[in-house]
Amino acid sequence: MKISYGMLALGAFALAAGPALANVTPNLQDSSGAAVKDGSGACVVTSGQALPECSPPAPPAPKPAAPAAPSAPAAPAAPAAPAPAARPAPSSVRQSVVIQADALFDFDKSVLRPDGKKSIDDALAKLKGVDVEMVIATGHTDSVGTDAYNQKLSERRAKGVYDYLTAHGVDASRLDGPKGFGESQPIDANDTAEGRQRNRRTELKVENQ
Repeated sequence: MKISYGMLALGAFALAAGPALANVTPNLQDSSGAAVKDGSGACVVTSGQALPECSPPAPPAPKPAAPAAPSAPAAPAAPAAPAPAARPAPSSVRQSVVIQADALFDFDKSVLRPDGKKSIDDALAKLKGVDVEMVIATGHTDSVGTDAYNQKLSERRAKGVYDYLTAHGVDASRLDGPKGFGESQPIDANDTAEGRQRNRRTELKVENQ
């Protein structure tokens, strides 16, 4: 068998192009370079060049997905109703009514004088209409005499005022006392007559709403 130069050249071309055409289906061409087709219009397959017109059409590019419609904004949450402010607990108010002992008692005595009783009545009149929670009756003396004697005198005078209050409508459950403090709680100096007179006193401390 004679091998022509053309066959060798075609073989060499096939060897050289083999790797490049490994994944391409070659098509037969006529003298003008157009694809040769059979009766059904299909390209004739050969070992020649693959023609673009014989390549299957590329699949159409997928249409871009329509953008998602924006979701409606969430309705704002209704603000929580503020909690009602706690009402402060009523605080007790303390008032003091100071009555000088000289206006209530004779010297060195613990029995209320008639004008002393009027002084207490005037103090009670000021408390009418007031929701009284507690009345504290306390007795005080100056520094003349011994501590023990003044302590006993202040207790007897506080007891005299306490008894008068309970006898004139003040509920004993709202009375604290009687309490005597002797000369231990002065409100003025004891080295003057005026100071000693101020220290001889009975106090009604009233707590109310």
